Amino acid sequence: MTVLRNAPLQIASFILPLVWIGYLAITSSERADAVEQARSHGDSVAELFEENTERIFERVDQSLLVVRALYAQDPLTFSLKFWSDKTRIATGDVVQFSLIGLDGYMLDTTAGYSGPPLYLGDREHFIEVMAQADDRLYVAKPVRGRVSHRWTIQLGRKLFDLARNPAGVVVGSISVDVIGKFYDTAKLGAGGTLVLRNANHVVLAARGIDQGPVLGQRAPNRVEGELRDGFYAQYWNENRPNRSDRLITARRSRAFPLIFTAGISEQEIYSRSDFRQKVYLGGALLLTFIILTATMFYWRRQLALGRAQRELRDFASKFEDALRNLPQGLSMFDGRDRLIAFNRQWLELYALVPEEVRIGMDFREVFAKQTAVLDVEAYLVDLKNRLVQSERISNTVQFPDGRVVYISYGRREGGGWVATHEDITERKASEVRIERLAHYDSLTGLANRNLFKEHIDEALARPPGPEAAFAVLLLDLDKFKSVNDALGHQCGDALLKQVASRIKAQIRDVDTAARIGGDEFAVIVAPHQASMQDVATLAAQLVRAISEPYHIDGHPVVIGCSIGVAMAPEHGIRVDEILRNADLALYKSKNAGRNCFHIYSAELKAEADQRNVLEIELREAIWREEIDVFYQPVIELGTGRAKSVEALARWHHSTRGFIPPAEFIAVAEASGLIVELGNQVLAKACRDAVTMPGDVKVAVNLSALQFAGTNLIDSVTFALAESGLPESRLELEITESVFLADTQENLKTLERLKALGVSIALDDFGVGYSSLSYLTAFPFDKVKIDKSFIDRIDRCETVAVLKSIVQLARTLKLSIVAEGVETSEQVARVHSLGIALGQGYFFSRPVPLANLSLKSPVPRRRRPAAA
Repeated sequence: MTVLRNAPLQIASFILPLVWIGYLAITSSERADAVEQARSHGDSVAELFEENTERIFERVDQSLLVVRALYAQDPLTFSLKFWSDKTRIATGDVVQFSLIGLDGYMLDTTAGYSGPPLYLGDREHFIEVMAQADDRLYVAKPVRGRVSHRWTIQLGRKLFDLARNPAGVVVGSISVDVIGKFYDTAKLGAGGTLVLRNANHVVLAARGIDQGPVLGQRAPNRVEGELRDGFYAQYWNENRPNRSDRLITARRSRAFPLIFTAGISEQEIYSRSDFRQKVYLGGALLLTFIILTATMFYWRRQLALGRAQRELRDFASKFEDALRNLPQGLSMFDGRDRLIAFNRQWLELYALVPEEVRIGMDFREVFAKQTAVLDVEAYLVDLKNRLVQSERISNTVQFPDGRVVYISYGRREGGGWVATHEDITERKASEVRIERLAHYDSLTGLANRNLFKEHIDEALARPPGPEAAFAVLLLDLDKFKSVNDALGHQCGDALLKQVASRIKAQIRDVDTAARIGGDEFAVIVAPHQASMQDVATLAAQLVRAISEPYHIDGHPVVIGCSIGVAMAPEHGIRVDEILRNADLALYKSKNAGRNCFHIYSAELKAEADQRNVLEIELREAIWREEIDVFYQPVIELGTGRAKSVEALARWHHSTRGFIPPAEFIAVAEASGLIVELGNQVLAKACRDAVTMPGDVKVAVNLSALQFAGTNLIDSVTFALAESGLPESRLELEITESVFLADTQENLKTLERLKALGVSIALDDFGVGYSSLSYLTAFPFDKVKIDKSFIDRIDRCETVAVLKSIVQLARTLKLSIVAEGVETSEQVARVHSLGIALGQGYFFSRPVPLANLSLKSPVPRRRRPAAA
């Protein structure tokens, strides 16, 4: 018994000495390891320092050789600044290159010096290089440049002419900060140093110490004694006043007359081991305290055991508290279906009277009066059978008042079960709402794309036959984006809701209406109801209904609707096939003027294939630069002189001849090729404009897609620089489509273009949804009145509109061009309205540069309209 009582003390007497012996052994080992790691790190840093610096010196030396060779070829015309800018040799840490003649005066420099002749014959690098008997690189001590005014390390070589006669010295200057970037990444820690010396042990550059007093000096140090004639040395630099000891690693370069040293302070070397020593000391003290404390408290173990027994007795009370405070109802029945535990929440869920429920009641008796389960006996039999098969099961019961209760049963080892009961009425309602959000559009209440496709799948899954036919209509709203941009997203949403209501009013209950995109809708005409005639009638009704005027927040709004129709299974037996064919029909409606419908046919597929072929051929034509640029002059009506010419893309296909611009420009817009095509036309137009008279501008059309990229400014700048065309002679024409997407960014781009000095013109003015607002959004230089106004210039209404445009342009100080002028009467009417410039077939068709005439006398008799 005595031994047992003294066992903790004996264990403590044995373990405590081991703890402190281990502490001393580990700390000694840690300090030894720290020194070895520092030696390894010093080797790595010094080696990397050597490699990094040698690369810079090697690059400068190679540049010296190149400059020397170029100078020898033609000393009289050689320009060091020109070759430096061309080859970018004086960049980064390389400050400058200089040529010094035999008389000691500087011949040339990359620093752009423009002062009086500069004498450098007294510099060390000039004197030592000229004194060399052979041709080798000389590294001089740092000097403060008389041109660059920076401390630099001078690298010099002899300069020769073609006959290998000495012609002077070529010098490359490296900043003394050459080791600064490397020092920041070397991780030498506090007190770490990097020093670069030449073969004479003169300090060229230093970091980690104040380099002011030692720069360019042969400072006293142990490197010379430790390194001697070798290439590597490592030693402790000790006993220095007011400075900590350092572990120094020195390396001599085999390629250049350089010596590299890297120093790590003793404080940094032992910092981690000292920290760990403190941690180990704390651990040893803590372990000592724990052992002593455990020994001291050994005798109290019996008290702890007694306390645990009391806690066990309290457990029953806590269990009852937990039972009362559970958020769910809880019930427990034994193997004979008798109630053995329950809580208040369970009674409330089933509306059971507490006074009538007691421990020991049979399951059937308990639930005899509840309304959730009508056949209690059958429910109990099913419950027991399921518990035999699985330890945990669940069930859901619904009360007549709509409440839903989720029950989780767990099988008890001794027989019976324990169950938790949770009211999930709100959760079920949320699931229904989430289910609706997953299948219905939150704005319009129509089916979304997912449910739309599911309904198509269901229709396709029906047995084949005449009764299984159905139709899919794709609807795209025309001019919706203009309304959304002009009136705001809130009005746009209100418009979409009204459109959805009109669609639902036109279809039957068995049909499905869906919103599948921002302004895209779709309709599935149900099977058994989808004859071709009925579908065509429905499509026409939808076009009419959606095109009727709307009133949104007091604003009258008119939009259109283009519809594409595909019949199933006639036009496809897969969802993707049906949607593709309906989309082809929709594309046809848009190209046919919009606000109409088309039913898919094989011809539409052929047209789509033809567009794909045209896109491929157009891509090749752009790549081969086969797109020609024709020019149509803009004539000053008073003088008949051309004030500018508009550059227009023309494509002469190798087999199909001239392809109409409306055809291949549309393909370029749809495929994104318009960006490359536009840049090509811009470059050609600028080059051609240089050959025209200096008072004639060239106008180039820009697509909205060119603004979407990030290089439009660069493309315009490059075209002007490459051609030499003055900025004032370039005019860029845009349409309102530029403002319909990302307006703020496009306005910034236009402002940057105008800042270049080019002119900006608004093309097709008067036909857009909000053209007048664009005139106030950006300071245009010119507006071009759309051809549709000129075609109707004989109407008094058109004349009134044109007079208003002319007055507005004069107020805003804008030039006006009448587009599409084709008859002498139109010329006279346009001129009488005060419009000074005209463009159209009356003056000239678009022609190649060789056929361009810049003089067109204003006629006094009628000419036939150009076709």
